[in-house]
Amino acid sequence: MTQIYQYAVAALFIEAVVIFFYFQKKSLQTFQNIVFFIILIVVTLNTITELGSVHLEAHSNPLPVDSLYLINCLYFTFNTTFGFLFAIYNLSAFDIYGKLNKRSINIIQISMLLPYLFVVVCIWLSWGLADQYTLIFSIDPVKGYQRGNMIFFMCLCAAKAFYIILSFIIIVSYHRHIPKAKLQIIFFYAVTTSFMALLQLFNPGLLIESFGLSIVTLVYFFFIQKPEEMMDASTDTLNHSALQRMLRYNLTVGRKFTCVTMYIDDTMFIANTFGILQMNAFLTDVGTFLKQNFSYSNVFSRQQGCFCILLKEADEEEINRCITILNSRFQRTWIRENVELKLYIRLCIIDCPKDAESTEEIMDIINMISTDERYRQSVVFASEIDLKYRRRTIYIEHCLRNGLTENRFDVFYQPIWSTAEKKLIGAEALIRLKDESGHFISPEDFIPIAEKTGAILRIGEYVFESVCLALSQINIEEYGIKKIDINLSVAQCMQEILAEQILKIQSIYQIPTSIINLEITETAAAHTPEILLKNMQDLSDAGFELSLDDYGSGYSNMSYMLNLPFKMIKIDKYIVWAAFTDKRAEKALAATIKMIKSIGMTVLAEGVETPEQAEWLTASGCDYLQGFYYSRPIPKKDFLNIMLQNKENN
Repeated sequence: MTQIYQYAVAALFIEAVVIFFYFQKKSLQTFQNIVFFIILIVVTLNTITELGSVHLEAHSNPLPVDSLYLINCLYFTFNTTFGFLFAIYNLSAFDIYGKLNKRSINIIQISMLLPYLFVVVCIWLSWGLADQYTLIFSIDPVKGYQRGNMIFFMCLCAAKAFYIILSFIIIVSYHRHIPKAKLQIIFFYAVTTSFMALLQLFNPGLLIESFGLSIVTLVYFFFIQKPEEMMDASTDTLNHSALQRMLRYNLTVGRKFTCVTMYIDDTMFIANTFGILQMNAFLTDVGTFLKQNFSYSNVFSRQQGCFCILLKEADEEEINRCITILNSRFQRTWIRENVELKLYIRLCIIDCPKDAESTEEIMDIINMISTDERYRQSVVFASEIDLKYRRRTIYIEHCLRNGLTENRFDVFYQPIWSTAEKKLIGAEALIRLKDESGHFISPEDFIPIAEKTGAILRIGEYVFESVCLALSQINIEEYGIKKIDINLSVAQCMQEILAEQILKIQSIYQIPTSIINLEITETAAAHTPEILLKNMQDLSDAGFELSLDDYGSGYSNMSYMLNLPFKMIKIDKYIVWAAFTDKRAEKALAATIKMIKSIGMTVLAEGVETPEQAEWLTASGCDYLQGFYYSRPIPKKDFLNIMLQNKENN
């Protein structure tokens, strides 16, 4: 049979080029890089053994049968191993391992290993049982290499196809998490290896499969196997993406490890004092020190001044040794280009999976230590951290981010009672948020977080527009609605365009401004008096009623009532409740109500829960009452029904 070996020679040249450039790049000891390096060796040996087999058949007379058996067994082993390793590499390079649970990984690994072992055993038994059975191939002393039993040979072909199809199906199943450009590489891998294998299968003398494997390896090297994507340019260490991938893999396979996170304090001060370039230079020196003292592939830079070190299967002694190395070095100054600097560090020790069972939990701990003032000591162990609170906070932040787009916000209404008219005359609009399972999250939990993250601005606008929309869809007089109270957050009050935004929404829905009462807390009044005063004056001039909310719970500064255009004061519910358990509080509340009335303002008391409270507050001069005694906050439909019944009864 005529052997066309030029393709195999070209393949050998391509493999030499890839190996050369591979060693020109930094070789990080990550799982993905190790597998790729083994693939390079295997694909090169695959080509060498195939060429060696052809050479022996063409230039040996008589044929060295045992040598041909050996070299062909090696060739088929390397050829099958390439498919097996490439399937593993694809799962790692496309970060599929991090998206599977341990059971799924075990099933996939067993599914890949069993056919590989079966085929490899059949390959070597083709030599060992050559005198008795013909399996995958045989060596004829005269004709040389011959295909063996068709069933066993097809098993070898099926195994190679299985690895292509398996990795292709799994990766396509997770295509949403993979960039389009990388998906195209997978298609290229599947088509090229399949086409070249089939071409050589039906043309045994055309040694083109090795060429296809080398082309695939070359393409993967330049487009997938890019260590620079996992590198942090400023510190020359592995970056945040590499850290997340390593954490996911270790947790998925059930490996025990310790994540030592090191925070360098005052990086912003260093940047402002010495400049960004000088600070990055110092961070590079820190990265070099860490790589010299710990495994190069286990040092990561998360963000500016935050490094993570992964210690595999570390015991207490090794962890203490790590802490000692770090503290000892950072007790000394760092010198670079005649600049001497003392860097101060804090350490967080996370024992995984004991302290954290997922990548997200580990990141939560790292972020919490970096921002929470409660944990600013030199060494913090994750077991000491209030993770339950932190996880709840993170979850609420997630719900807030997606609340508007996923329609999980709703506006409820808590009716307000007029003591003069002896009937319900309106309500306070209150925001409500549901979690992903449909359960309500307490406003006391999500409002402070929304204020901190800035989500309160969108929420405030949503509440105001929802109220205006609801009022525009009904005949207000028919329902007897005379006022709707709407809260303005501190963040809203700090906006110079607040009045403009509110007036714009009001004009769209053509709602009478006199029906809207805007509530402003004492905290807002204390934070931005100049901006707030202008906004309030513009809103008051437009006809909106303004009230000071939660009076008595904040700064309680008399100047707010006198200098800002409030028309109503809302007494905080805790002040009301205290008045019915303490005589001094009762006298203070009575005096407060009298004082507010004397300067020409109306009074609303919150938290009314009993008829005794309602009677006393009415007798004390309160104009409006609000609380569970009259109604809890209820959906818009129920509120409108109550208002209709209330009007009919009066």
